[in-house]
Amino acid sequence: MKKKYSLRVQLVFILLIFVIAVMGLVYFVQTTFLDDFYKTNKIKSLSSVAYSIADMIGDEDFDEIIEHMSMSNEVCVRVVSNKEDYCYSGPCTLKGIDNNTINMIASEVVAQDNGEKLFDNFRYQRHFQDKPEDVYIFAKMIEYDEERILILVSSGITPLNTTISTIKSQYLLISSIIVAMTIILALILSRFILKPIKQINNESKNLSKGEYDATKVATNSLELSELNEGLEKANEDILKAEKAKKELLGNVSHDLRTPLTMIVGYGEMMRDLPEENNEDNINVIIDEAKRLSTLVDDLIDISKIDAIKLELNRTEVDLNDFLSSVYRQYEKYCQTQKIDFSLKLSDDIKVSIDEKRIKQILYNFINNSLNYNNKDKQVIELGSEKIDDFYRVYVYDNGEGIEANDIKNIWDRYYKVDKEHKRHHIGSGIGLSLAKELLEAHGLNYGVESQKGEYSKFYFDIKPV
Repeated sequence: MKKKYSLRVQLVFILLIFVIAVMGLVYFVQTTFLDDFYKTNKIKSLSSVAYSIADMIGDEDFDEIIEHMSMSNEVCVRVVSNKEDYCYSGPCTLKGIDNNTINMIASEVVAQDNGEKLFDNFRYQRHFQDKPEDVYIFAKMIEYDEERILILVSSGITPLNTTISTIKSQYLLISSIIVAMTIILALILSRFILKPIKQINNESKNLSKGEYDATKVATNSLELSELNEGLEKANEDILKAEKAKKELLGNVSHDLRTPLTMIVGYGEMMRDLPEENNEDNINVIIDEAKRLSTLVDDLIDISKIDAIKLELNRTEVDLNDFLSSVYRQYEKYCQTQKIDFSLKLSDDIKVSIDEKRIKQILYNFINNSLNYNNKDKQVIELGSEKIDDFYRVYVYDNGEGIEANDIKNIWDRYYKVDKEHKRHHIGSGIGLSLAKELLEAHGLNYGVESQKGEYSKFYFDIKPV
């Protein structure tokens, strides 16, 4: 099993590795390329000075300007023409060059297409035998006032061996200081970051029991605060779900007991009293058995949805024919109960749906209207209406309606508006949560419009194929 380490140890380790890698890279660059960088920049400055001088040939203050440039750039400048030979910045390498060498340099420069050339490692034993430096000369030939002018800019480049040796000797001290500061920084970070994480971890162990206490975690980090709030919300949801499951068990137990009691009661009555063996009592037993079967089917469907086993079998159906078939299922029952049940159809269109599942949804909507409508004149309407580019299928009733605060919760798996359990005419009492799952599986928009004491209108929207 792989050994695990605390976040504090991991943080210190990661920061140390990072610092060591950065310091190693700096050390490598400084000790390996410093001398090359220095030479490259020095040579660039020679060509830059030569070009500036070429631009200022003929200026009234030429001598003063060149003197200043040679001093500020620490270079030696010599300007040679057919008439005059100037050397600036006092005694320097260029003063020791004789005319033959000057002519040799001039001929080589003229031979270049661009009229310029860099002469490297120019050593002058006569004047600089005691100096271990390389002399670089940048030569540029220009024409001015029908005269050729040779511009020479030179500088000695001393090897940086001593400087590099100094860097190496200081590097160990600097590295030690940085490593020590890194460890201190890691400990400080662990206090402000890892401590609240540890607190959250300890509290999260109580999450399964619904005892997570967010007030025990103190942090100024936005991300950790959001994590803490998320766990607190999860804790509330766990408590809510636990309470709702208990209510669901009570509701389902009641729903199971009621039809079973009816079936057993009517069956015993028909057995003991021959005159009660009639069609009405048989129909009661059949209806209760169907209601019991519906409850079991709903529970099985919900378990399939939870296990992601529920599959849709889509087919193209005529929407008006489909709604008419649903209407016929309830038509006679509503007539016997003196309920004004009507069907309102819109355009004749084709839709792609799982016919069995959409019927199940509409049955739940209609059952809900039947269960919560206690008015003397009960009205239920099943229909469809065109809205923009889609059609809205709905079930309307003039029943009890729903409180505004309850509307957002009625689709929840374990939520029940009526806390005092009432006997349902048809259905299981968990139909709306199942309807929600099936509608979302179809990818359909759905909702409810309601006003307490006035009406409810459950609907879903569908587009024609």
